[in-house]
Order: sequence, then structure tokens, then C-alpha cells
Amino acid sequence: MDLRHIRYAITIARAGSLRRAAAILRIAQPTLSEQLKALEKEVGVEIFTRSSSGMRLTEAGEVFLAQATVAVDAFERAMLAARGNGRTTRLGVADGLSDVVARLLSQVQHCGPRVAPMGTAEQIVSLMDGAIQAGLGYAPGSLPRGVARMLVHRSPVRALLRRDHRLAANKRLSLAALAGEPLIMPESEAVAGARRFLEAFVRQRLHPRLGPAAATHDLAIAMVSEGAGYTLCVRDGTPVPERLTFVPIAEEVPPIEVVLLWNRQADVHELLSAARHLARSG
Repeated sequence: MDLRHIRYAITIARAGSLRRAAAILRIAQPTLSEQLKALEKEVGVEIFTRSSSGMRLTEAGEVFLAQATVAVDAFERAMLAARGNGRTTRLGVADGLSDVVARLLSQVQHCGPRVAPMGTAEQIVSLMDGAIQAGLGYAPGSLPRGVARMLVHRSPVRALLRRDHRLAANKRLSLAALAGEPLIMPESEAVAGARRFLEAFVRQRLHPRLGPAAATHDLAIAMVSEGAGYTLCVRDGTPVPERLTFVPIAEEVPPIEVVLLWNRQADVHELLSAARHLARSG
């Protein structure tokens, strides 16, 4: 069984439609549809039900993907361990930080670390059990004694909207103006938790209108591009389609903070040096 087909099915389940999944995967929608049919034929059951509103997992599909996701994760961890062979530094990287990790690794002179997609909470667990030596994630509230952190990047919170949105022409946007618009937040790890954004509204005695949830930052961007609402979780250094624009928030909202986490017992001196350089350069 081709693991790509399973990864495609996982993306479709998270996106809720072939069109959104194809945009995230950057492949043609007909090609993705054919790959899904091939997977369903091999499994022997329909994994999704199709409708005008999107794609939903069948009961059999839910059972299959629950087990298949575990298998794919285990396979990727096994590949990472085999390639590293216990000698290469392993770096966990949270969703939405591809540009930051690229800048970080550009400062590493010797053989770079093996990178594994991993949420901040999972990074902390993996740092403690030795599965990874360092991680790049969003600033957590607290850390166990064996894990250290360094702030490497701070980004102000800005609203990401379509350029043709009625609010996009404003030089600054108040939370009151945004409260009536659908707010899209990723489920993966919306910058140390979506709660921080909701609290900003609550402090102004506002009740934001919650829009559809997105599985990842990439999907949140795609949904904004489709006109499903706006988001606050995407850093303004992140590449976005030309049709979208960032608008500053009038009120004070705590910035998005990206940190390097590492096991205090691990030899990650070169990563620490690169992180310090990144922090100085902003």
C-alpha cells in the first residue's frame, strides 16, 4: 500500500473537501480524486461519502484512518530513527513555522538536524523521553526541569483577510470590527492555544463569531483565501497568496512567540548558536 495515498486521505479528512486538500497538497484535484479511488479499491470499502457540501468519513473510513494514522506516524518515526542512527540531532517543528526553521537551519554550518513535524506539547514529551533533542514551537506556559527554552522570534498579531474584504482597506482594525466576522483558527496548535485570541476579545467585552476550524495553518490560509472568514494565527512573515493581506490590530494583543526548546542534557550547541543569531536578527 502506497503511504502517499494514506497521507492524501488524512489531508482530505482534515480539509473536509477535495478542493481544499488539493490546494494544501499542491496537486491537481482530479489527480487527488484518482489516488483516493485507488486507495478505496485497495482497502475494499468507501472511506468517504461525497456530497455538494464536501467529504465526510464513513464509519469504515473513521476506523481505517484512525489505525492508518498511527501506522504512518510510527513509520515516520522509524525512518527518522534509522537515518539518524542515534547520532544525528532530531528537531521537532510545530505547524506554521516552515520559514522560521529554514532561517534557523541556514545558520547551521555542519550536518543539519533531522526535522520532524510535531506540535509543541508533543515536543516537550519527546524531549523528555529522548526521541528528539530540540524543538521549534510556540511559547508554552510552563516546562519540566529537564527542558530549556530560548525566544527566537516574536511577531505581532495581525488579521489576515482577503484584499476584497470590506475591512481590508483599513490601516488598523479594532477587535470590535472583527468580532462580527467568522474567525478561523487551526486545531493543530493555534499559536500556544486559540484561547489567547478569545481572551483578547473578552477583555474588550466582545464575543467573537467563531468560523470553521482548520486542521493546520496552511488550511486556515486556504479557507481565508476562499472567503470563509479571517484568521489571527498566521504570522505576517508567512508567505500567503497575493489575494490576501495582513492588517494590524488596534488593541494590544500579546505577540506570537516562537521558541527553541531543548533537552538540557543534549549536545545542541550549534543549534543554540543558530537560534541566538536568529533572535538577534529578529
